Amino acid sequence: MKRYGFLILCLTLLGPSTVLAQDGHAMAIGNAATGAPMEADGLYWNPALLALPNPGTSTWTVTTGFSAFDTSNAGSPILKLNDNAVAVSSQDPFQRFQQYKSLFAVKYTNMAGGVLWDQQLTTQSSLDAIRFFNDRNNGVLSPNNYNLDYNQTKQQIATLLVGYSMDLPLGSLPFFSVGGTLKYHDGLWYEKDQLIGGFQQGSSNNSYQYTRTTSTDGLGLSVDAGFFAKFTDALQLAMMFQNIQSNFNWTAQQQTLSLDPNTGQEKVTGTQNVTVNANMPYAVKLGLTAAPPDKNIVMLGQVEWVNHQTNWNFGLERYYPDNSLAIRLGTFFDHYSNSQMWCFGAGIDKPTFNVDLAFLTRSLPDIENSIALGGGLDIGIRF
Repeated sequence: MKRYGFLILCLTLLGPSTVLAQDGHAMAIGNAATGAPMEADGLYWNPALLALPNPGTSTWTVTTGFSAFDTSNAGSPILKLNDNAVAVSSQDPFQRFQQYKSLFAVKYTNMAGGVLWDQQLTTQSSLDAIRFFNDRNNGVLSPNNYNLDYNQTKQQIATLLVGYSMDLPLGSLPFFSVGGTLKYHDGLWYEKDQLIGGFQQGSSNNSYQYTRTTSTDGLGLSVDAGFFAKFTDALQLAMMFQNIQSNFNWTAQQQTLSLDPNTGQEKVTGTQNVTVNANMPYAVKLGLTAAPPDKNIVMLGQVEWVNHQTNWNFGLERYYPDNSLAIRLGTFFDHYSNSQMWCFGAGIDKPTFNVDLAFLTRSLPDIENSIALGGGLDIGIRF
């Protein structure tokens, strides 16, 4: 293995990827934000939205948002999820996805820039691998053979985004815009553990492969493009092409590990430098926004194609202009827990600022026993 010196590794996506919100507004409408007026957050959701004028007389918008999402297919409450709960689960392989996102963005007229921080944990494991780690840690390895299949990736990436949009005359449409975003990715931290094969205590013929790949140096570029079309005040259509061109690599160190045949404890037996190719997944999103006249209601729908998966997102907003208040409801299907997620939120929208909160769960009212949880917050200032 060492004789190759430099190895190109592919980052395996362990499950379907979807565009998750980094702000309370989009999360509350089920992430169906491709065609929703998002002001500075349009830098992330659809650069064509940047051409929409800021509310009132403001030319500058500064916004910051944060979100968290945690889910698995174990069928156990996510707040109580641990290795013991997974070990007695009937889900094989076990999958878990956890993500924290944050965006700080500044918009001036039809251009914007910002920084996106993204931390992810993606796990796929056979139940035998979970039981092996449990038994080893407790010093009670079984004499039976363990069929090991364990793959876990952790990473943090900071992305600098710069976007621009312009409105163009197109037939009789009241408004049509196109936009693009250039993204520079700076990898902060990466760790991937992969263990495949069989292990039996006391055996000298165990056949497995165990590697640990780590890095604090990742660099890459990606490009997004989109359009937004306003047919009437009540009907808008938008499309977003995410990561049309993407090139991202980790410069990493890979350790080869062995397991003690009696205790199962790990020992490093080799080290080499590798490059992990981890290009951002290409995605296409189509969004439709409908606002019945004089109803103060906005209905949003979105379909997304990514990694050979089709994801549907739906949202509903009810506005109370006299109180500068919005109430929101959304839903999307979570492929990890194999269940429908429900999103709730509210926002206050004043001429000079806005605040949005969101919460998502699978179980109501027994939130503590939900198999997936998430929440988001964003704050914007206009001047």
